[in-house]
Amino acid sequence: MNLRKIMIAALLLLLAVGSVTKVSSWMTDPDMFMNKHSIEQTDEKISSVMTLSGGAAATSATLSLLPGDMCTPLADQLAELAKYFLLILSALYLEKFLITLSGCITFSCLIPIACLLMCGAILFGKKNLYRTAAKIAIIGMIIFFIVPASVWLSDMVYQTQSSKVNEAIEEYNSLELEGDSDTGLLNEFTSITTQTIDKITDFLDNLLESLAVMIVTSCVIPLLVFVFLVWLVKTIFSANILVLDPSTVDAIAEKLQ
Repeated sequence: MNLRKIMIAALLLLLAVGSVTKVSSWMTDPDMFMNKHSIEQTDEKISSVMTLSGGAAATSATLSLLPGDMCTPLADQLAELAKYFLLILSALYLEKFLITLSGCITFSCLIPIACLLMCGAILFGKKNLYRTAAKIAIIGMIIFFIVPASVWLSDMVYQTQSSKVNEAIEEYNSLELEGDSDTGLLNEFTSITTQTIDKITDFLDNLLESLAVMIVTSCVIPLLVFVFLVWLVKTIFSANILVLDPSTVDAIAEKLQ
């Protein structure tokens, strides 16, 4: 075993240690530029979803207090929409956690493992370890970039339809449930006006459109990106990807000797 092999192996070990101790903490820092931008975009969606979810639940609860069954269908629909917004909120929080978790997985586990495999390939002449190390390193980088790419793609689609979400929020902020009664308050003698029913119906329509936008940008697009990731990893580990020609492997091994 010559000195050159030992030096290269030492550099790879140093790279592995640096990846775990330094690079990992830097890449998982929420204030790091790429993480900060993704978290800000996700927080903006979370704020919109919480506003719409709370608005749907509050409007449903208010309508359920009115006498009679005239507003019951509207109240039931709003209550159901509030449940869907809760699911979207959970998906957004999961995406937010994955923004920093992907960096931890890549630079605390996969990159160091790839470096160690390269060391084994160099020191013990295991040529098949070169290919395995390259695959693991590429998969690690895919995992690291896939979440920011998903956030970027979702945000690009969201910006084209954000006006619908903002319109629903403005509709809720200006929504006032007014009724016909002597006291002006909603009580057992109140009959809700037709104008108020129209306002609630418009709010419900905007809420449905906002829900569709949120489902596509917060659930469908990340799911499609995840499916693409699974397919890509499966393709990388297939027999025809990253398979080095035997002569190329021999040339690399000779240079390291």
